[in-house]
Amino acid sequence: MKYAVLKGVIILFLLSGCAAIGELSDVREPAVQFREMSVRNITFDDVTLLFDFDVTNPNRFGVSAESYNYEFFINNRSFVSGSMNEPVVIEKESASVIQVPVTLSYREVYETFSSVLNQDQLAYELSTEVDFDLPVLGMQSVPVSTAGEIPVPKPPGIEFGEFKINQVSLSGADAEVSFRVSNPNVFALSLLRASYNLRVNGREWLDTTLNQLIRVESGQSREVRIPVRLNSAQLGSALMDLMGGNTTFNYELAGTASVSADLEGFPASQDIPFELNGTYTVD
Repeated sequence: MKYAVLKGVIILFLLSGCAAIGELSDVREPAVQFREMSVRNITFDDVTLLFDFDVTNPNRFGVSAESYNYEFFINNRSFVSGSMNEPVVIEKESASVIQVPVTLSYREVYETFSSVLNQDQLAYELSTEVDFDLPVLGMQSVPVSTAGEIPVPKPPGIEFGEFKINQVSLSGADAEVSFRVSNPNVFALSLLRASYNLRVNGREWLDTTLNQLIRVESGQSREVRIPVRLNSAQLGSALMDLMGGNTTFNYELAGTASVSADLEGFPASQDIPFELNGTYTVD
């Protein structure tokens, strides 16, 4: 009886060993295929892209993706590269997703490729290699690549418009100040909580925050008008010039605006500073 049991154990051991040997004799390289690219985060300063790759393990045993290396190309020139060394186990006869994040600084892109300054889209190519630790075969690298385009967002343009003097008296003046906001992008922009500080001939004429939403469609511009009541102290010597006729002013316009964009991955808002100065003649 003991002999029969021992014989059975030996047979089972041999059979399982043969099965394992059979599996290892048929080791196949996993397949790696690009699935999709998504924009994790994008601002006027930088962008983080997330590339998803499907990894399929056709073997009857689990395999480990030990690491990956990538190289990101712009205009067929290598721009940034990186690697990840965190193993990912793919179970037998199953599939998993490997994510490759790539972050770009637009300033560095502009410094390297001046031609993209006037482009709405940026053409790229991503070349990736995934390293697998396979029985019998050892470390094997599986290459995969993909190409596409990503947007190049540009901040809105803010220009000084005009002074419009509606009424002048010895106590001051009722005026109107205008600004023009332009959108150079292929998507709409919205400005909220725009803060302005306007100094004319060294005196502060305007310090205010507009809570109204200013939406500017793609490739369009919009004029913003702000009524201003100026007292004699604010006007200074300009009051007598205004009452006497035409005059030329030196102005300094500075402020910030919270900008949002109709663009995947763009944050709720990004604060954009601006600063302008020059001269303006009131007729």
